[in-house]
Amino acid sequence: MASLENHFSGAISVVRNPAQPKDPAIESQSELQVGRRLRMVRQSVGLSQRELAKRSGMTNATISLIEQDAHAPSVTSLHRILSAIPMSLADFFALPTYQKNALFYRPDELTVISRGAADLRVLAAERREKSLQIFFEHYAPGAGIGPEMIAHDGETAAIVIQGVVEITTGGEVHRIEAGGGYQVFGKEPYSLVNIGEEEAIVVCAVTPPML
Repeated sequence: MASLENHFSGAISVVRNPAQPKDPAIESQSELQVGRRLRMVRQSVGLSQRELAKRSGMTNATISLIEQDAHAPSVTSLHRILSAIPMSLADFFALPTYQKNALFYRPDELTVISRGAADLRVLAAERREKSLQIFFEHYAPGAGIGPEMIAHDGETAAIVIQGVVEITTGGEVHRIEAGGGYQVFGKEPYSLVNIGEEEAIVVCAVTPPML
């Protein structure tokens, strides 16, 4: 039996436009949301880009490019900038990058957990300080969440939007058609498989979040 966290471990990738490949260094910094974090911190202390550049001995253009995630600063440069605020690197990377209380996503902006016969995407993966997480799941006929049962230390609830799935838990097998759903409490292990002839679509919520 695998935990829900282990089931998806290491499979996360963020959907982006593949037409514009990024420099690896910039891509790495973008994953850490350096630009977004720096802009948020600078604005929270009431500094303009020009003033922060002056205090840190950097150019205004450099600060601007970093905040746009168009330039990847070295650790030394970032430390220099943060010292002008002042803030430590540890505190900087511990900050949440999204503080808005309403986030909106287009279909291509959901974080991809897995592709293929089992296509799983998640809402708001970038915001850590949340108590609920929503998954949008597509299963081809015969596909499911994996060969092992999974368990989440919390609650899982889902609605089948399209198709028909089979849920196995506690020694029982349940057929759930579109419009029906299921809810699992505690670490009760379960499995899901699409037993229909069309793609099954499931919207699933878990609390606490697994990502």
